[in-house]
Amino acid sequence: MCVHYRQSVSPSDAAEFFSQGSLKLAETAARSNIEPGHVREDKDGPIMIADSVFGELVFETMRWGFPHYKNPKDQIVNIRNLKSSWWRGINGDYLLKPEYRCLIPFTAFAEYSQLERKEVFFSIGAPFPVFAGIWRPWTGARLKPVVGRARRQRLDDNWKLYAFLTTEANGVVEPHHDKAMPTILTTQAECEEWMGGGEDSLRLQRPLPDEMVKRVA
Repeated sequence: MCVHYRQSVSPSDAAEFFSQGSLKLAETAARSNIEPGHVREDKDGPIMIADSVFGELVFETMRWGFPHYKNPKDQIVNIRNLKSSWWRGINGDYLLKPEYRCLIPFTAFAEYSQLERKEVFFSIGAPFPVFAGIWRPWTGARLKPVVGRARRQRLDDNWKLYAFLTTEANGVVEPHHDKAMPTILTTQAECEEWMGGGEDSLRLQRPLPDEMVKRVA
């Protein structure tokens, strides 16, 4: 299960990637200043959603992890079984409606290696890879920074949360982590299909070809 990834988002690269199709990056988003770094579960990360007015992509910072169905203090960061009653029931609208789809840009993702007994990272041979994601609003208690305190405190608030799909591990990831790998989109056509929502777009939940994935330090 991927609970850690690196991102070094370049808005200019995003603008160039989305320049040729119908899904565009908003001009204001192309001038965004996004600090690179590591994103871990229950931490904030930059994602891309379609704004409600023009449908153009914009960057927004949200919290990684949906509330767990048994214990809201825990998070569900990866989405695998899309046929479960939890998804088709309480989260059904978020799964299929286009307004709750998102794209999550990343540089490399980590999995715990059964071979090396540590986290290892994988990069993608594509100009602007993204995870296929879903976001949702939620009201409840999550950890947040508090002025004057070194550690985050669990406080009630209105949150915007995101998670992304996973799928079967391919031949590069499987020797290290045989359970799953993230669902990754690498072309503008795939991004457009995913952001369009609907049942048919769930076909994109598939592993990448081995030649597109590389183990990195």
